[in-house]
Amino acid sequence: MKKHDLTKGTVLPQVLRMTVPMIGGMLSLTAFNLIDTWYISLLGTEPLAAMGFSFPVIMLLNSFAMGLGMGISTVLAQVIGKGDTKLVKRITTHGLFSTS
Repeated sequence: MKKHDLTKGTVLPQVLRMTVPMIGGMLSLTAFNLIDTWYISLLGTEPLAAMGFSFPVIMLLNSFAMGLGMGISTVLAQVIGKGDTKLVKRITTHGLFSTS
């Protein structure tokens, strides 16, 4: 796998190279949710209503996990920059357990 140095070159190509896979991931998640909702709607109105009722709770939990993940990523980037691999391993382990 080719390693890219993010400190070299112009900003726009670097950002695009990192953004395109994220866009693909978000589109696939959206497609999954739409297909899942359509399938549940075939089961009837009560299962669809239950899905709609649980949606805010699921979104709250997902948002909490994403916020933790972003914070952990920031801390990891700083620790990786310092070169402390022992601390990187510890933070990664704690991060995985706290967001699971």
